[in-house]
Amino acid sequence: MTNALEKLFALTSQIAKEGVSLVPRVVPADASFVQYQHYPEGDCIAPGKSRWFYHAHKPEEREKGEHGHFHMFLPLDIFRGIVPLYKPPNKLPNGKKTQGVVHFGALSFGVDGMPLSWFTTNYWVTYEYFMPADAIASRLKHFSMKGAPGDPLVNDWLTAAVRVFHDPIIEMLKQRDQYLADKKSELGDAVFRDKSVEIMSRMPFDL
Repeated sequence: MTNALEKLFALTSQIAKEGVSLVPRVVPADASFVQYQHYPEGDCIAPGKSRWFYHAHKPEEREKGEHGHFHMFLPLDIFRGIVPLYKPPNKLPNGKKTQGVVHFGALSFGVDGMPLSWFTTNYWVTYEYFMPADAIASRLKHFSMKGAPGDPLVNDWLTAAVRVFHDPIIEMLKQRDQYLADKKSELGDAVFRDKSVEIMSRMPFDL
């Protein structure tokens, strides 16, 4: 934790010194920023199969002051033997093959380029293998964007941020699962596809 925090501060200082925050490093300055489009195209995938993408919703669907957010994932491979709470179909609604990913959280960024909050989402947002919090808790340490394409400052910063917030992220996931259990008692498995159930837990990015 201490080393991760030192690394996060060092990377943040480097970003500030260069005067370019994370978001402009991900969204091309010479291109139109398209709502819902993934940046980078095809997502950023590390050799160990951890991944992330950045995107934004319509302004009315965003957190106050939000520009967009990073969705982050662990590879399904490390969850062998774990039964997901909900499993995606072989093909997504857009016809593409379903990716073997497990979403553990998203991190929103403000229009000022500063991180705002961590949050979890329902299955239909990311079409993932929706794994229980306890299973993610024992595997979150494996999230690493080392060696991934793109700006190494972005990849290193996200890796360090997840390390620093390891325990709070796990607690947020447990809150997600409790919220899910409460909703499931009302809606059954339909809760996973219910568009009114989107953000399931949230916490501030507070160092």
